[in-house]
Amino acid sequence: MLAIQNLRIGYRGARLFDDFSLTVAPGELVIVLGQNGVGKSTLLRALAGDFALNGFPDASSGAKLTLNGDDVRRIAPRRLAQLRAVLAQSTPNLWPMPASEVVQLGLYPHHGGAALPFSADTLAQDMLALAGIAQLARRDVTTLSGGEFARVQFARVLAQLWSPCIRSEPRYLLLDEPTAALDLVQQHRLFATVRRLTREWRLGAFAIAHDCNLAARHADRLVLIAEGKCIADGPPQDVMRPDLLERCYGAPMQIADADRQSGTNGVPCIFPA
Repeated sequence: MLAIQNLRIGYRGARLFDDFSLTVAPGELVIVLGQNGVGKSTLLRALAGDFALNGFPDASSGAKLTLNGDDVRRIAPRRLAQLRAVLAQSTPNLWPMPASEVVQLGLYPHHGGAALPFSADTLAQDMLALAGIAQLARRDVTTLSGGEFARVQFARVLAQLWSPCIRSEPRYLLLDEPTAALDLVQQHRLFATVRRLTREWRLGAFAIAHDCNLAARHADRLVLIAEGKCIADGPPQDVMRPDLLERCYGAPMQIADADRQSGTNGVPCIFPA
């Protein structure tokens, strides 16, 4: 399990989180929702170990981050990279190289430049196929659209967590707004793929999203954040309520059609009123 306890953190005196705790278990997809600037990306950075490893002047020394029961501060950086991968909101696309080679960068924590006992190129092709872009393997990434490049980066973090590279420990995938550059179909495809891999690869996945209905369709748990606190944490059918989303987003909400469901677990579609 990936767990953070008693997180207190802020920027320039403004408190984002105060005594905040969260867990992400293997086999589940947790999606967090909240207004812009509420601290979702900061929470993801905390879960990734950025503050525990590098220090942070406004982070409480009492916060505890553990991965599979071990204090993250005691896990070597290379070992940590083998067990958790982070997909940032955006990655600079400045270097002309084939998409398959970008994906293979995800393997570096496992071999450090040494020879691998399998074909890295074949693995890259498989990860690109999971991302739905196998046909782009030989394309120069600087010629790709923003959405295509985002999916290459998704394939890269999947390569980083590919199970035969490591032993049987649970692994964790942290995704910061992974659907921001994707069209409607690819947004659903990405989250559906992540949820499937939580089962097949024994992953724990944590993602940030803005579309509450998209999140509710695919998440095992929804976490709503407002004013530095978790105001709801549970299955979508319990969390997708107008009153909770109004607190989360600070705006009136309504069910689109009380007689129609979203098609997944009986969760209603909710929109701003």
